[in-house]
Amino acid sequence: MSQRVNRIAFINPNGELETISPDGSDRRLLTVGNRYFQFPAWSPDGRRIAAVGGAPDRAGVFVFEDQAGDAPHPSPPHAIYESDHEAPVYVFWSPDGHHLSFITNRPDEQSLGLHIAPVTDAPFSPFAPTSSRLVATGRPCFWDWSADGKRILLHTGTASEEGAQLKFIDPFNPASGNASLARPGLFQAPGIARSGRFWAFGQVSQAGERHLVVDGRNADNRLLVPHHGIAAMSWSPTRDQLAYISPAAPARTYYGPLRVLDATTGKATLIADDIVLAFFWSPNGRHIAYFTLAHIAEHVRHHILPNADAAARHGGFRDGAAIESEHAVREAESEPEEIAEVRALWFNLWVVDIEQDEHWLITTFEPVEAFVNYFLPFFDQYALSHRIWSPDSDAVVLPMAKRDESGDERPLIYVVPTPRRRGPPKPIAEGDMAFWSQC
Repeated sequence: MSQRVNRIAFINPNGELETISPDGSDRRLLTVGNRYFQFPAWSPDGRRIAAVGGAPDRAGVFVFEDQAGDAPHPSPPHAIYESDHEAPVYVFWSPDGHHLSFITNRPDEQSLGLHIAPVTDAPFSPFAPTSSRLVATGRPCFWDWSADGKRILLHTGTASEEGAQLKFIDPFNPASGNASLARPGLFQAPGIARSGRFWAFGQVSQAGERHLVVDGRNADNRLLVPHHGIAAMSWSPTRDQLAYISPAAPARTYYGPLRVLDATTGKATLIADDIVLAFFWSPNGRHIAYFTLAHIAEHVRHHILPNADAAARHGGFRDGAAIESEHAVREAESEPEEIAEVRALWFNLWVVDIEQDEHWLITTFEPVEAFVNYFLPFFDQYALSHRIWSPDSDAVVLPMAKRDESGDERPLIYVVPTPRRRGPPKPIAEGDMAFWSQC
């Protein structure tokens, strides 16, 4: 059984990685220097954190130990991968915590590369990057690990491309890859049920019909669910239940009503008849946190929010080489009109108990720019690797924007209790992205 960790990793306004207890105590700075970090991902056992770090001339994937101590300076990180040309943009731990999967931009091929690198228990060397292996390429590139860590369900390419693929691969022997399972449809991240009995993806038929597909080891288990637009999906962490959203009418996005499909019975239940922007299962599989718009004009809803279809066509995620430039942009005197309008967005955070069909409006908040522009459009992939729920399923961690008298944004990390705990959201640190340990 994993030792209890219950900590939050976050990126502070200086682009540094820190960890903190949920009550705001025991704050630990893990990085110093000229690199800016993004999207810290906890290892399953909570001992380590992986993050993408960028400097003006180089970007890489780094692993940190989150250990209490009285040292005046953080220990050097372990470099998993570094490049001055092919910047990494996203990291995802294997279920056993012994490997990291990550993608890099490959500008010469106008593609993305999926890499696998070992993370051993041997003492870290801060200077010699681990030997990583390129196992697949394609743009976009989304994937999920099987629970036993022996397979990856990989989705590359768009529905309109001849070379688009959806297949299982052996991450440690990619040459033994299988043929594509289906012609990929309009979706981003595929998913494998925790039990391993089912997997889900989107498919477009020869006649152009769009279906959410739940397949399984038994051919009789195959389910086809028609949908409009794009489908975004995520499996329950405890049961063979698939939550998904898609628009109620044809649209070039996945925003729409939230449903849960029971893979065993084939029954789909409407959970929220609203324009749901993103959703996240609680670790106990009983609750789903989801986001809707609050106090927003129609033109903002349709034109300012990131377009999932366009993002998928261009490969998804943000360019790791742009981490440094992003901080320069923040200091510029003027901003694009789109960004100024995005900052006027307000979200509702809801939690639903799917067993009792009870809904609670937890809080209404203004999200920070990074949450809207970089996390939300790819929430279905990030939900596999980056957790906003507490290990006890009684709170979520969110970056919220607070404004001073001049209107300038101050990004704060909040711990937001859900109905099981109750109480107002509590600010614990300044920062624009934060994720909870898995244990």
